[in-house]
Amino acid sequence: MKFPRMRLIRDEIEKTQDDISKILGVDRSTYAGWEIGKDTIPLRKLKLLSDYLKISIDYIVGLSDENNYIKSKEKEISLETVAQNLRTIRREQKLKQKDIYLQLNTTSSTYSAYETGKVLIQTSFIYIIATKYKYSIDWMINNK
Repeated sequence: MKFPRMRLIRDEIEKTQDDISKILGVDRSTYAGWEIGKDTIPLRKLKLLSDYLKISIDYIVGLSDENNYIKSKEKEISLETVAQNLRTIRREQKLKQKDIYLQLNTTSSTYSAYETGKVLIQTSFIYIIATKYKYSIDWMINNK
């Protein structure tokens, strides 16, 4: 999944891919793959990038044209918070788990693991939920 603003932001702050990859603790080639959309940046690394740049995740991924970054009290993403917010979205939208996991083209057990906080949802999945149901990724991970 390609997020074009990743490169635009990097260019604006005059950092190289190598600079950003070191900040994120990955190889330059891994970061380059995320920047060109070959691979999707994991949510934990996206949060780390957001915190380093002081730019909201929603702005980085193009969900918002405004940088509404607010420093999070939490350094790490809470699985329970994300799970609770996913359940809230599903209830507010009057959906069943099946409705969502079919839209994400995943399995019921995978999506259930997200909603129970056993594993962190993939960036591509949280992005789909955010765009389809008009929720902020920053809110979903309690980044604001």
